[in-house]
Amino acid sequence: MAEFLGAEAMESRECTDALDDEGYVLALASTGKVAKCAANGAVYGVGYKSTKNPVTGTAEANKQVAIIRAPKQAYVQYAIQNTDSADLAIGELVSMQGAAASGCVKRHVSTAWPGTYAAATAETIDDEHSRIVGISLEAVARPGAGTKTGKLLCQLLCPIPIKQ
Repeated sequence: MAEFLGAEAMESRECTDALDDEGYVLALASTGKVAKCAANGAVYGVGYKSTKNPVTGTAEANKQVAIIRAPKQAYVQYAIQNTDSADLAIGELVSMQGAAASGCVKRHVSTAWPGTYAAATAETIDDEHSRIVGISLEAVARPGAGTKTGKLLCQLLCPIPIKQ
């Protein structure tokens, strides 16, 4: 991942989850700490490295983790289920909307605007913007059964400013 980054692109925060690998999508808590982003959660950034102890090799919670944010490229963890409607193509948005696993993206499916304006729909669509992680630079075929996991190269768009 280092070839896509400069030191100016990262910050470091304490992560309350143990990260066993790079590329997990992270959310920011009111404490100022980060954790794996839950399904439908607001995205803060992507973990640059694991929180594995260099001696034991065990991932540890409550450790500092470097965080990558837009406009950089990064490898992002994904979890795509066989029930997802289509394969993930290059150029498609990936997000935490309806994600199958914390910290892992899937293909973003936007809520459609109704024929006439509806405030509730507008708010739903606005909330979806905070869930978008980036644009897929690689394709992934959905599995025939179960859930497929791995890492996907993305052009990061996170975080999109969250409404105040």
